[in-house]
Amino acid sequence: MSGAESEVVATIRQYVACAETMDFAARKALWDHDEPLPILCPEEATEPLIGWQALDAYWSRSRVTMADLKAMATHFTITLLADDVALATYDNRWIAHMAGPTEEPAISADVRMHALLRKKPEGWRYFQLVEGPVDLMTMSRQAAHRSAVELFPELE
Repeated sequence: MSGAESEVVATIRQYVACAETMDFAARKALWDHDEPLPILCPEEATEPLIGWQALDAYWSRSRVTMADLKAMATHFTITLLADDVALATYDNRWIAHMAGPTEEPAISADVRMHALLRKKPEGWRYFQLVEGPVDLMTMSRQAAHRSAVELFPELE
């Protein structure tokens, strides 16, 4: 992995780590603030979020709808499209407890991520991020497997 590719992965890991503290301001800081129309396509959104107002509203809602969030990124493929633009694909597993008056079981998903990042003086910054969940049948099989492994670790 080249130096630039390693820097992109480090930025992605930093972005994903913000989940641990639910620090959406820190996530926003890893976006290119000079980008006039940033695009974020969360897996749960019915339409792409385009522009800073839409992204800020989404992050504000996320902070109050989730009690906690954990995430992990793996399987990085980084392609430099130019000296200052990178295409990153990676897998992201997230686990969250939703906020509410009662203790609910955690929900989780495995999501394929597709991001465009731009090299800025302060480092690599996102300007587009698309989350692509696997299909519902695969999601169900993965959830069933995780549950089975919890009960019977030898199945792993």
